[in-house]
Amino acid sequence: MNNKDWESICRRCGKCCYEKVDLGAGEIIYTKEPCIHLDTTTNLCKVYENRQIEEPDCIELTENLVRSLNWLPPDCAYVEHVRKHDTLLAVQLAEEKARKKKKNKRRR
Repeated sequence: MNNKDWESICRRCGKCCYEKVDLGAGEIIYTKEPCIHLDTTTNLCKVYENRQIEEPDCIELTENLVRSLNWLPPDCAYVEHVRKHDTLLAVQLAEEKARKKKKNKRRR
């Protein structure tokens, strides 16, 4: 998937651009304090193209990061996409394993 396709998944909710407090044990509190670069009317970053320069703590989300970050909200489009993709992949692998097992049984 190219970068443009990946970014098109985002619904522009802006939730990831609000300050968060990690209480540990997987508990995250989302504050009402947005990043200074977030336009809260449009939920778009005002410095998007240079966001990592303007705000060094801002990260570029990737599929692997989405899998490992515990602070993205469950209704984040990226989280939903990755879960769906991973579920479909797991089903495909299970089906392939079942086919191979069935094929091996017939050979015996």
